[in-house]
Amino acid sequence: MIRKYKNNPIIKPGDIKNENDELEVFGVFNPGATKYKDKIILLLRVALKPREENGWIKVLIADKESNYKLKILKWKKRKSLRVESNDIRFIDINDQRYLSSLSVFYLAWSNDGLNFSFSEKPVFQPADDYEVFGIEDPRITKINDNYFITYTAVSENGFCAALASTKDFISFDRIGIIFPPENKDVALFPKKINKKYYALHRPTNSFIGKPSIWISESENLIHWGNHRILLTPLRKKWERMKIGAGPEPILTEQGWLVLYHSCGDNEVYSMNAILLDRNLPDKIIGRTDQPLLVPEFKYEKAGVVQNVVFSNGWISYGNKILIYYGAADKYIALAEASIYSLISLIKRY
Repeated sequence: MIRKYKNNPIIKPGDIKNENDELEVFGVFNPGATKYKDKIILLLRVALKPREENGWIKVLIADKESNYKLKILKWKKRKSLRVESNDIRFIDINDQRYLSSLSVFYLAWSNDGLNFSFSEKPVFQPADDYEVFGIEDPRITKINDNYFITYTAVSENGFCAALASTKDFISFDRIGIIFPPENKDVALFPKKINKKYYALHRPTNSFIGKPSIWISESENLIHWGNHRILLTPLRKKWERMKIGAGPEPILTEQGWLVLYHSCGDNEVYSMNAILLDRNLPDKIIGRTDQPLLVPEFKYEKAGVVQNVVFSNGWISYGNKILIYYGAADKYIALAEASIYSLISLIKRY
């Protein structure tokens, strides 16, 4: 039902221009997607890290003291330096946790959805205290004449959900934090429902329960309330660990089509779907009982993080959907499906 593009991945780290010789592009993945004028726009998450140097440990941050310019912190390797790293994504140095890479957003555009041109430098990068460790996983939702971008802001104080907007993808207005730590995977509905805005989001459970998808309401996209849980992980091998929202929901004749990611046994990520009532978006009317998209190929199984397919951007053309997804936290790949075929795989309640 979902056809992966035969020439995947369509975007690789080597496609991104990097003028700083001290940094390398660690990965390009998890893009937000939208249509702008006659083009397909992707907002790319580009992970940067310092190049390795014998005898030194390095991390990259956005430095508060220099108006959030990117800065490499360095420690000389020695016995007194306490270093722990049980995960490729972070490192603990003298009891302070840092990310092993810092993400910024580049812009990509295409006429056909396959062949992209890229900005020569980031169009959106860390700019406040909540983004010192980077910005991640943008989702783009067009509401009236504005394109709203939700993203994860990361700092030493945790990760939280932030909001920005643009009309032209040249200048951006930061609106601020909309969900405090620890929260991410915020997907806005593209229109008001019953005179209110709605958002899906994913708080993190660290003590009890499994990370699940919540839904909330707002009158202004800034202040959110009436929080309630929408969807919890199935006790199945493909999603028993956690779930989170994917791209913005798409309104169909059958209801709101929602793509979401699951993390299951051995930390394998897959993509799944639910269908929500068009007038009551907190009412689930159907859910897939098997994954729609799973890691199959080398570019999805081997990269920065193994066995990951993760989408937070898709484009609909009538009945056709282009699904842009991150593969192994290193590449961007493309899959295609029809709305009808996706809905046909959803089991109604």
